[in-house]
Amino acid sequence: MSKISNLISRTWPLLGLACLNGFSIHAFAAQTGVQISAEERACMSLRFDDFAKLERGEAATNVIESRFVKGYEMSPSESEWAYKHSRLMGAPIPKFHKTLPDHCLVRGYVTPTIRFELRLPARELWNQKYLLNACMGFCGDVSPYPPMAGIVRHYATMSHDGGHTAYGFDGKWARNNEQLKIDFAYRANHVVAVAAKAIIEKYYHTQPQYSFITGCSKGGHAGVMAAKRYPNDFDGVIARGPTINYTDVNLINCMDNARAILDHKDRPILSPQDIPMIANAVMAACDGKDGLEDGIISDPRLCDFNPQTLACPHGQVNGCLSQQQVEAVKALYAPSKNAQGDVIYGGLPYGSEPEWMGWVAPQLSQLMPFHYYAATEYLKYIAYPEALDVDYNWRDFSYQDETENLSHISKLMDADDPDLRAFKERGGKMLVLHGWSDAAIPAYATIDWYEDVDEFMQSHNQEVRDFARLFLLPGVLHCGVDGPGNATFDAISALESWIIGGVAPDSLLTQKENSQGSVFKEQPVYPYPLQAIYDGKGDPNKATSYRPGFLK
Repeated sequence: MSKISNLISRTWPLLGLACLNGFSIHAFAAQTGVQISAEERACMSLRFDDFAKLERGEAATNVIESRFVKGYEMSPSESEWAYKHSRLMGAPIPKFHKTLPDHCLVRGYVTPTIRFELRLPARELWNQKYLLNACMGFCGDVSPYPPMAGIVRHYATMSHDGGHTAYGFDGKWARNNEQLKIDFAYRANHVVAVAAKAIIEKYYHTQPQYSFITGCSKGGHAGVMAAKRYPNDFDGVIARGPTINYTDVNLINCMDNARAILDHKDRPILSPQDIPMIANAVMAACDGKDGLEDGIISDPRLCDFNPQTLACPHGQVNGCLSQQQVEAVKALYAPSKNAQGDVIYGGLPYGSEPEWMGWVAPQLSQLMPFHYYAATEYLKYIAYPEALDVDYNWRDFSYQDETENLSHISKLMDADDPDLRAFKERGGKMLVLHGWSDAAIPAYATIDWYEDVDEFMQSHNQEVRDFARLFLLPGVLHCGVDGPGNATFDAISALESWIIGGVAPDSLLTQKENSQGSVFKEQPVYPYPLQAIYDGKGDPNKATSYRPGFLK
């Protein structure tokens, strides 16, 4: 950190008072004897600029902190998390990267309570582009890692908290609070983009040439929602593992899974020790269906594993599953259906078992599985205009009976409207990516939505592939980088080539790295419905050994 940044951080409370008395950065520099460059001065000045009139006050913004950061070296923990977030963002940086480029760090909030962090690369480094990383889960935290990762690639990069403070699947912030729900649902990503562009223009004296939004899970949902509600906000969208039909995700998918894996006393049916056995059995049954035994199930729809094969023989209790556990596993793989027997949400895919720890079986004895928290917190605090009674039993909930009562939150939260013509017509482009091994949000729902968009666009004589392409990633987890599949891919470069160069992505190169960050496996993925087919003779770790086609 530079001398001036250290000095400012120590004297910041005094500067806040000084600004009320005609504080001058020039006078401050003269009094302290510190030489301040024009760029540092511009960064510091953002704290005192007036952004209260953005969108006639609807996006009123206050910068709480602005300081120029020089030669910042990330701690090992920061470096690791920046590396992981760069992959979630589809904008990968090298592992063990430590030094951040010189930049202006800006922190503040947009009315009423949307906190943000924006990092602006030094003027000579900026690539003229703005990148917003939308928050995941139920949001609630301003993560510093996405902006750190983004500025390594010289994007002006922002993160935000969705409008509230929380942790994990905590929904209590939304109790009887319509404004916070609106901010969380869609408004936050719009107004922070308005704020960021105003701050960028003030600092660089120009607007970004291109703007992008990227994120996973709720962050993937955010990009799709922005394309629908605010088609002019972003030129490009990267949506990974998106929770597009958000109410269905929580109150059908997570709810049914919670019912499957908890007994009538809400005790977990499956333990962490059961997961490897299930995973190994599924892999043994299905790994070779794609023509290559490599520890990855390329298309779970080809798998026909029967959990009953894991049932304990009479008298055996170890190395097998009880019948209650077998039924739980069957229910997890099975799709959710309505009273008429129609499928309304796909089950967990075969190959998702590496991520069942946490989502299906609790990580700690003091915790419940994540599916339980996502379902019940959404139900209790977010789903209805007025929160349910504190003693409401979550098992009494029936999605089918409550569909009409949930219409308000569905209109607010769900991003599944297939009409994306306005985004397409303004030249927007979208990459949708979903891991086949996702144990939180099955890829089936994303496929269904994409096909709905395709059908809608065709009905209006337009082609979805002209502006939006879906890539299904074998072996890739939900917002994770540690699964069996190739979780490194430069989606943002592919998106830029499409938007700026007019080259549509007919494939996306995915990579697998070892613990040292070296690539040891590469494989292409192709736009849905195409799949990567192994040629049967080449090195399976090389991209040249695959061609587009359809698995059978």
